[in-house]
Amino acid sequence: MVHPVRAQGSKPKPRPAASAPYQAVDARMRQVPDSSARTVGGLARFITASFPTEGDRARAAFVWVARHIRYDVDNMFVLEYEREPAVVVQETLDQRRGVCRHYAELYAALANQAGVLTYVVPGYTSLRDAVGHAWCASRIAGQWQLLDPTWAAGRVENNKFAFQFNNEYFRAPPKLFIELHMPFDPLWQLLPAPRTPQQFQQGLTPATPHPAFAFADSVAVYTQQSAKQRLHATNRRIEQNGVKSGLIFTHLANNRSREENLHIDTYNEALSEYNQSAAQLNAFVEFFNRQFQPRQTDAELKLLVPAITAHFSRAQELMAAVQTRNPAHLGSIREFETSLREAETKLHNCQAFMDRYLNTNKLLRPALFMNFSNIGGRNEMMR
Repeated sequence: MVHPVRAQGSKPKPRPAASAPYQAVDARMRQVPDSSARTVGGLARFITASFPTEGDRARAAFVWVARHIRYDVDNMFVLEYEREPAVVVQETLDQRRGVCRHYAELYAALANQAGVLTYVVPGYTSLRDAVGHAWCASRIAGQWQLLDPTWAAGRVENNKFAFQFNNEYFRAPPKLFIELHMPFDPLWQLLPAPRTPQQFQQGLTPATPHPAFAFADSVAVYTQQSAKQRLHATNRRIEQNGVKSGLIFTHLANNRSREENLHIDTYNEALSEYNQSAAQLNAFVEFFNRQFQPRQTDAELKLLVPAITAHFSRAQELMAAVQTRNPAHLGSIREFETSLREAETKLHNCQAFMDRYLNTNKLLRPALFMNFSNIGGRNEMMR
């Protein structure tokens, strides 16, 4: 049996191996020295030095990956999305083989380093697939384009891979690409009327809504979001579009776990900032107990509390972004939020005392350290 490198589904009709506009680019990429092809940086430098436009750079990265990475037939049903992209990329370069994620991650790494903004797009080719597929979206000359370096690489015949470049999967029109590529996140269909999983499986084209889905605006927002914001929005879109197979359910569940882990990472970062603030606050209290001895200048004293506050404010900012669905974490979060409120009060008192201290005649300052140094009978530090 002969078929292109792809999951189950009807076979596409191949196009010529290279269209005329890219013959010079393709020829130049056959001349990459081995010393430049060992790292993403080396390849990206060769590409940027050879081609001035985003279109040519995208083509250069695409054709090199498709022509030099052998499809790993033995592991064609293993995607391992949990592995770090950088590890997958270097493994692909070292071994010169891989499955769809290896092709997609390597192309994305090369394109991004060459100045072509690119994302890896996970998805599938059929709701009956046991595993998914992965391809890429690149912004080329201001327009988002879809590319599949895996399917462009060649074909599998009798469980053996043969290189046979297929130009059909470079900058494919979204309305054609969707016939065989369904992203988990409907955003990456790049269509004014995104398909649901059922419509994709049945080959149905939905009517364009009014107003049409402004995917370009949504992708623009995506590019400006943090990793956590992107993942949250992606999960929402996947769920809204319909979870109609075990493959989609598993992908969404894994995404939610990743999102939860990102929130825990943020919580731990906030805790680290708080601990630094608490250590500095304790040191300040000890300094107060010694009546600000050894002596420091007023300019130096003025900087003490703001330095503590900087870490504390960062902890508050981070905690404001923490949203967890896991009940096991809620108790720790509430306890931490209580500690933050208590620390906020202490810091306010420290700053109030320091302001009064610096605005007091130096001869009268020693009296400020006594409990009865103000009308309330206790100074700010004792409250």
